[in-house]
Amino acid sequence: MASNPGELRSVFPTIIMQRRLENIIPLNDRLRDIILEREKLVPGVGVSNVGGWHSPGDFHQWEFPEVRTLVKEFIIGGTDMTRSSLPPDIDGEIRLRFHGGCWVNLLRDGGYNTVHNHAGAVWSGCYYVCTGDPDPGAPPYNGWIEFQDPRAANIHSHKEKFQPQAGTMLIFPGWLNHYVNPFRGKGVRISIAFNFDVEVVPKHLAARNAHTPRGGQAVR
Repeated sequence: MASNPGELRSVFPTIIMQRRLENIIPLNDRLRDIILEREKLVPGVGVSNVGGWHSPGDFHQWEFPEVRTLVKEFIIGGTDMTRSSLPPDIDGEIRLRFHGGCWVNLLRDGGYNTVHNHAGAVWSGCYYVCTGDPDPGAPPYNGWIEFQDPRAANIHSHKEKFQPQAGTMLIFPGWLNHYVNPFRGKGVRISIAFNFDVEVVPKHLAARNAHTPRGGQAVR
């Protein structure tokens, strides 16, 4: 007879959303063209990227219908991620605002992103517009994104790896360390990254005092 294991609890889980955006996939070619044209006009910035082009954080303000449609999916995903993380007895209006905005990460052969996180954001995420043509002879996990185990003592023992696929969105806690392995191949690897702050307003307060979150414009 098996012994009684007692109460087993899963504590401090780390949630990552992986979602296919089927309605955005037909827009990817147009998004790619928009981004490549913008790259010609706007100087990039240096953050975690080594090589490639990192746009300013204003992607969500670009005046293109395809961009607006994609940004709506970011908001839906951030709302769903928040709702799934709330205790069952919490019922309120979820309000999101961009924390540092949205930006393009464009990598060509040899480009990568160093280990970093998005301090101050509740959720961070990215959407893959295209993944280029990876060199089949390159090292394993060519251009993949990797997340480090958040427990300090285990930081080198396990990494969660995701192979980029055009049409896929990832959302994860902003504090979670991650990086992108060097991309080796032809063409361009393009992702759109974003950060959200979150406010959950109890229903009785939301009805009494409809307001935007402190320090930014509400997005829903």
